[in-house]
Amino acid sequence: MEMTIDKIGKEYFSKKESDIIDFQWTDNFGLKITISTWENAEKQIGIEYEFSGFNGFRYLDEGDFLGYWDLPDFKNGFHLFRIIKGGWKSGEITQSGILDVSRAVDQLNEFFIATTNGCLTVLAYEKPTITEIELLNE
Repeated sequence: MEMTIDKIGKEYFSKKESDIIDFQWTDNFGLKITISTWENAEKQIGIEYEFSGFNGFRYLDEGDFLGYWDLPDFKNGFHLFRIIKGGWKSGEITQSGILDVSRAVDQLNEFFIATTNGCLTVLAYEKPTITEIELLNE
């Protein structure tokens, strides 16, 4: 699989588990995703990704993205990527009528939120705001 991606945000400690711990709709058809990750070997933190609007999303277990993990661009501590070529929008071409509108809109971006557990792909025009948060009860 050939992919072109941009890494977004900063790199985190990748030797421990990370996961999507919450996602919810926000005002005006926005989407907020919260993940737990590690700043370093001792400190766990949360990251909130908030999209002001989106066209669609899909959540899958990381095991359903095995083709991604074979690529060197995903072997790091980044959690947010913009998929320029080779992702969801181009991968479902074999299904007639699926994602035809999204594929036709060049300005619609594909963002991939990667963790060592769940992963989320979001189709949105703008990249999300990124906020680090303290996790309670961790």
